[in-house]
Amino acid sequence: MASNDYYRTLGVARNAGDDEIKTAYRKLAMKYHPDRNPGNKESESTFKEINEAYEVLSTQEKRQIYDQYGAEGLKAGAGGGRGGFGGFQGADLGDMFGDLFENLFTQGQGGGRGKPRTRRGADLKYGASITLEEAFCGVKVPVNFERTEVCQECDGTGARGKTGIRKCPACHGAGRVQYSQGFFSFSQACPDCGGQGEVISTPCKACSGAGRQKKSTSINIKIPAGVEEGAVLRVSGGGDAGLRGGDSGDLYIQVSLKHHPHFERQGRDLAYECPVAVWQAALGGETDVPVIEGGRIKIRIPQGTQHGKIFRVHGQGMSSTNGKDRGDLLVKVKLEVPHDLTPRQRELFEELARIAGHESPAEDKEKGFFKKILG
Repeated sequence: MASNDYYRTLGVARNAGDDEIKTAYRKLAMKYHPDRNPGNKESESTFKEINEAYEVLSTQEKRQIYDQYGAEGLKAGAGGGRGGFGGFQGADLGDMFGDLFENLFTQGQGGGRGKPRTRRGADLKYGASITLEEAFCGVKVPVNFERTEVCQECDGTGARGKTGIRKCPACHGAGRVQYSQGFFSFSQACPDCGGQGEVISTPCKACSGAGRQKKSTSINIKIPAGVEEGAVLRVSGGGDAGLRGGDSGDLYIQVSLKHHPHFERQGRDLAYECPVAVWQAALGGETDVPVIEGGRIKIRIPQGTQHGKIFRVHGQGMSSTNGKDRGDLLVKVKLEVPHDLTPRQRELFEELARIAGHESPAEDKEKGFFKKILG
């Protein structure tokens, strides 16, 4: 694999970007690392070449010299590559793993070495309860909640004025520190400044150096017509403020529907239990039923309608989120039997029972009495 063509050594094109070069280097370094190939002189030699190539191509000045004059230009005093395995420093495997773990666990926005790393704010989730009528029409509702906002006193720096921030004495503003172990030097984020390269010497009084403060706020959320129970609406940037200029998180609102005294929602349809008198179900006729917009409409009850019968009224259900189609109104018949009969009503029901071939309860009792007497 020996070659003075550093691009070929890493397997990238000459116009490859920094991320592409770093990705190629990581794969090859993992493959040919001596710890993975103990006693393999060829892998050790290849590993040296990989690091030499990456050292040049990952440094802007060295790469420019190399592109213009080649490897000889670097040897002539414009800046040398890493001559051997023992010179494996800033681009070492420890540094590679450090960058990898930072990418996994830090939501950085920029954050090069020695520069303050930004961090995205946390997402928040709250609930909004609305009526069925509001879900039908759509509504704007106020949502009151607490979130972290940028401190107005220090503008998010966490320091009291410009003099409240100074260069980190531990890493001298680099944001990283190195440790040597045998042949290797391991680089990691500076523990004193958290990789920022700066420390707060005089904290802001308002936020105690945090750069953010908890505040209660209220925003109006537009809930669209046809929204369903449990739907989640996203408000971009409505969550906690980010750290050091990072983006704010998002706010998620979960919609719940209040109980309705008449209607039960079934997707885009509305179900309604309609009380119908026994004689009305037997003879047929019309009855009024409520609709979600308010008011009532008439529906026809056919002669001989049975308890539990469902009538579908098209286009009288819930609106849809696209605003084009509506569901149906499902009217379920619930027969109502009178509790207290007037003498005349009782007489008519008894007559109806005789005509239908049934004896009334009074006649049943009378026959039972004479049976006992006559034996």
